[in-house]
Amino acid sequence: MSEYLSGSEPPSSAPVAELVGASARLGAAIDNGELELPVLPAIAVEVLASSVDDQADAKRLAQLIQQDQSLASHVLRVVNTPIFRGTTEIVALQQAIARLGLGRIREIALTASVGETVFKASTYQHLSDAAWKKALAAGLWSKEVARILRKNVETAYLCGLLHNIGVPLILQFIDKNQLSLEASEVDDLVAQYLQPAGEMLVKDWNLPEITAHVIANLHDFQAAQEYVDEVGVVIAGIRLTELMALEELEVEAVVEETIFQFLNLYPEDLEQLLTASEKISATVESLS
Repeated sequence: MSEYLSGSEPPSSAPVAELVGASARLGAAIDNGELELPVLPAIAVEVLASSVDDQADAKRLAQLIQQDQSLASHVLRVVNTPIFRGTTEIVALQQAIARLGLGRIREIALTASVGETVFKASTYQHLSDAAWKKALAAGLWSKEVARILRKNVETAYLCGLLHNIGVPLILQFIDKNQLSLEASEVDDLVAQYLQPAGEMLVKDWNLPEITAHVIANLHDFQAAQEYVDEVGVVIAGIRLTELMALEELEVEAVVEETIFQFLNLYPEDLEQLLTASEKISATVESLS
């Protein structure tokens, strides 16, 4: 599995001729606005808009989801997994919203739409799947960090979910152009073009401005200026995702890290935060 896509630092191996050519072609496609981008379904656009609309209501959300039978079936399948279901089966969207809340159902619907629309590849499906699970976990952890800091949890989830949205775009470009690359070479392309590919997509989808700021400043959150706190929350969520994958989710492992100090998360905050680990792992499995 690609090291970068699974969460660690990208490799620094010297590029070969095939990689140089692939990099040039991908860079040109992005610079010229020619990178093939998936189209977000109209219903998903409305679901997304409702996530930043304080006036959105449960009835309208249920109506939106029911317009897409595949999406409605997916949502009902997810809400009936053990992590969400409770003691009785959920058979209708209104029932699901009443049981789990408007925010949770909107989150499930949005997640399904993004996953089905973007995180697809053929030759590199295993890498796309790994990136998708990382996106899910980062979104969920970002939401938990935001909750503790009393920030907007839905914005945090959205930004965490989309932080690596450029990965499947790059994988699909490699696949479509029938490029023969080693896993480490794929890593190099992802490390180089993750940011511009992701920014290109969120702008094309007309997503909230904060999503582009997060993608642009993942490696230097203090450069995010007025969005520094929001970007910091997502970076913390990504870091917790990486530590969870390494089975190193201990207060002692994170309390000294710069991002958690910047966010003023004290040991007691982190101890409370880390109690969400099992639930997040189970939720990732349900959503993926």
